[in-house]
Amino acid sequence: MIIATAGHVDHGKTALVKALTGVDTDSLAEEKARGLTINLGFAYTQTAAGQRLGFVDVPGHIRFINNMLAGVAGIDLALLVVAADDGIMPQTVEHLAILNLLEVSRGLVALTKTDRAEPPRVKAVRRSIEDLLAGTGLAGAAIYPVSAMTGEGVDSLQQALAQAALGPEAQHQAGLFRLAIDRSFKVKGAGLVVTGSVFSGEVHTGDELTLAPQGIPVRVRGLHTQNQAADRGAAGDRLAVNITSTEQLQLEHIHRGNWLTTNPAPATARFDALLRLLPGEAPLRHWTPVHLHTAANHATGRVAVLEHGSIAPGGTGLVQLVTDKAINLCVGDRLVVRDQAALRTLGGGRVINTESPARGRAKPERLALLQALEPAEPQRNLEKLLALQASGVALAPFAGAHNLALEAVLGQLPEGTALAGDGLAIAPQHLQRHVEQLIAKLDAWHKANPTKPGLPLNQLKRLFLKDLPDSLVGFMVEQLLGKRELQRQGNIWARPGHSAKLSSREAALFGLAEPLLAEQPTRPPVLHDLAGSLKVAPTELAKALDQAAKLGLVVRPVKNRYFLPQGMEALTACATKLAAAQGRFTVKDFRDASGIGRNLTIEILEYFDRTGITRRLGDERALASAKPQA
Repeated sequence: MIIATAGHVDHGKTALVKALTGVDTDSLAEEKARGLTINLGFAYTQTAAGQRLGFVDVPGHIRFINNMLAGVAGIDLALLVVAADDGIMPQTVEHLAILNLLEVSRGLVALTKTDRAEPPRVKAVRRSIEDLLAGTGLAGAAIYPVSAMTGEGVDSLQQALAQAALGPEAQHQAGLFRLAIDRSFKVKGAGLVVTGSVFSGEVHTGDELTLAPQGIPVRVRGLHTQNQAADRGAAGDRLAVNITSTEQLQLEHIHRGNWLTTNPAPATARFDALLRLLPGEAPLRHWTPVHLHTAANHATGRVAVLEHGSIAPGGTGLVQLVTDKAINLCVGDRLVVRDQAALRTLGGGRVINTESPARGRAKPERLALLQALEPAEPQRNLEKLLALQASGVALAPFAGAHNLALEAVLGQLPEGTALAGDGLAIAPQHLQRHVEQLIAKLDAWHKANPTKPGLPLNQLKRLFLKDLPDSLVGFMVEQLLGKRELQRQGNIWARPGHSAKLSSREAALFGLAEPLLAEQPTRPPVLHDLAGSLKVAPTELAKALDQAAKLGLVVRPVKNRYFLPQGMEALTACATKLAAAQGRFTVKDFRDASGIGRNLTIEILEYFDRTGITRRLGDERALASAKPQA
């Protein structure tokens, strides 16, 4: 069990830890010289029942509140320390507020320095502590009068701590491994070592982890839990991890607030939270600059208030936190915000969404989504997101944000959920609605564009499905193709039974041109002559005949002539007959056999070459399907 002290400076936290464990946690020379705890201190002891207790001794001075916040992250139990002679002081109040914002609900109170106060004073301070705890997560916590100098009450407090260690285990045992780094150093003969509290999951010697947010892969060479060598560490442990890396990992690369983890989720500089403002503070305005603390991390940034423009004292509201540097966090992580000067704690709360947009962050539909999320309920969040997000839920980012393996999330999918490409899940009602809308819109498009055969997939998406992920679009059209609700020719998609038609004007022009083309099907008139005969502009006629060519009514093998299909079939048959008779043939051979003239013969044979009917061999041609002669 991990226990963190809390309380005002010079109230005897370090002396109390020494009395409980025999360890002086003030290790810095400056701390010993000044008699003032500056950095985090650590001590361990073992109960009679064999339970290992780890103590994190935090500084009480306001100047070192950052260190205090790093020390109380991920603890199992708080030990609030109040001196009998001083009573409740400013950092008593602030430390308790921080514990409450971090939702620490297990704790004991040590009423220290009883040797310096008369019994009436001790009783009075005890009553004031009870009043202070009321309405917090530590309301009703047992209070133990003690003196580290005389030893009075220390045994009783030790027994209470030992009994607490037999209580509920640390939360967040499930999930991927996460250790919040609060110290890093080198050990001669071993190399790099990091220490911190394990927030979730477990780790073993030899495991592969990632140093985040740097993204550096590391391997676990050795472990110490609660100051003892171990093969395994788990949530609720204080852990020292000896790490190595194939990359050039140096001590200066590692900082307090980094993580050792198996979670692949990237760091973020923009996330959503439910934030509670402490009573007595001024209203929290939109875009207020703050210091942010989460786990062992400390960053600066701003608070974007998403509702009502501000949060009232003692009130709660949805916010987006925009940090100056990207940090790693997960849904459900607790946070504390302090003012721009880092002199006051303003409030705190929980992360509810780890990836937040720069624009549209306060749209009504987005606020409704955030209000529906519950940080401690990933399965319910998944169900709500599937119900509310018409475009589906990307499962890998969801899993990372909730610190879960993808396989675990797949096992939580509601029945009937469809899985599109790229790990996208979508609720059946949304998929059905998208399909129905696509069919209706495509039917309407065909009606408005009867002369067009269909649409390429990119245009289909742009016109009808532009707000949906590409993987979902691909999944939908393939499903519809399999059900014969769509048909495809090349990259053209259309509804079954749809065929392009000529407009009334185009049909009229083709009706006039067809008899003239049929008079000499293998040698039709050139476009200008045909247009002159019909008394229409060549450009208008070309547009109509080009549309007819798309429908297979005519063929345009050369720039200025349109052939009826039977004319091209006759010319193809002529080439096939020549090749069958003599293997290869010349331009003159084809001209004589077809009777169409030399210039047109050259153009037709070049068309045959382009379309794979013939192949040119010097001055001769052969069928493309014929085997080359040796």
